[in-house]
Amino acid sequence: MTPEERHAFAARALPAVLATVDAKGRAHAVPVIYLYENGEFVVITDRGSQKHRNAERTGRAALCIDDRARFQTVTAEGAVRVIDPITYELRLRLHTHYRGEEAALKATADGGHERMVALVIAPERGY
Repeated sequence: MTPEERHAFAARALPAVLATVDAKGRAHAVPVIYLYENGEFVVITDRGSQKHRNAERTGRAALCIDDRARFQTVTAEGAVRVIDPITYELRLRLHTHYRGEEAALKATADGGHERMVALVIAPERGY
């Protein structure tokens, strides 16, 4: 893919898998939804979750975005910074990207952003 094609691919609402490394050196990979903004990937998770702890401890993560219908993937690996706390607007933006406005408003009505953090991946390799 050209850089422009990769950016367009990453901007779509596709399934992704976030990979981190736990304290024992084992891979931890989980499905996530993400935003692609300003050349970085944003994943929201509960504060204290395994992926949060791993990313904070190692400062690294990898993301694999998958469009199985077209047999295409994009992977990105790099440094992670943690945003804590996150805003309601960020959580709403993420859910709107995948679900549309009406469903996103319902999904975020619980105010759960107070217990969440954002993992922001700045891709270095594979992207």
